[in-house]
Amino acid sequence: MKKLLIIKLGGSVITYKDSPTPKARLDTIKRLAKEIAQIYQQNKYQLILVHGAGSFGHPIAKKYNLHQGMKTKQQELAFSLMDQQMIELNSIIIQALLKNNLPAISLPPRSFVQQSAGKFAGFDSQIIKNCLDQNQIPVLFGDGVLDDKWGCSIISGDTIVSYLAQKLHTHQVIFLSDVDGIYTSDPKTDQTAKLIPEISNKNFNKVIKGLTPTKRHDVTGEMQGKIISLQRGLKDVPVAIVNGLKAKTLQQVLMQASTGTKLLLN
Repeated sequence: MKKLLIIKLGGSVITYKDSPTPKARLDTIKRLAKEIAQIYQQNKYQLILVHGAGSFGHPIAKKYNLHQGMKTKQQELAFSLMDQQMIELNSIIIQALLKNNLPAISLPPRSFVQQSAGKFAGFDSQIIKNCLDQNQIPVLFGDGVLDDKWGCSIISGDTIVSYLAQKLHTHQVIFLSDVDGIYTSDPKTDQTAKLIPEISNKNFNKVIKGLTPTKRHDVTGEMQGKIISLQRGLKDVPVAIVNGLKAKTLQQVLMQASTGTKLLLN
């Protein structure tokens, strides 16, 4: 029986997230595709991939406040443009996976997810199960979706990961970030920031207080939003947050040799 592994490719790993225009980290995507192929070839795991939006989604969503709804003609056009940019990013990733002989299949959330006033109410996970049963690798992503109260809103890749991890019998969730894990403060601006090797119920509140927002174009709460989302949705599921910009990180996690942050919440 293969174990289910859910891998989240963070927007900061697969794109230059601070870029005001869409810009993919092509070399990183190609490397990660090869590393994912190595895992797949072990024949031990079923894989679900979820990727972030990075510079293909966040800047335009923030500029036109698409995370708060769609009311004007300008927002309607911006929603379509964001949709196209996300398709472009997803295509880059799918192509890299296919070049490594991985049977990846794109499942854009906007085609089957609807929210209400920005709140996620779940979706039928049977389509994911069907893909796994046919040895396919479903690839989902953070996306703009229709919203019956606001017109549109944003569903984050982290929300999708948490939901699927609870719906399906998941062995482990791996989040690939652009830093080594969760720190006591932002390691990019604070040289005294220290890596937190493990987050549990005991230190959860303290960790959250230390996570302050940055000036990035992010409409999904950045790392603080990520951890809160995980605490709500990933109880009793082993989680690792590690640096996806470093080679062989995925293999190190599976060999339990990673130096990232482990989440053990219940």
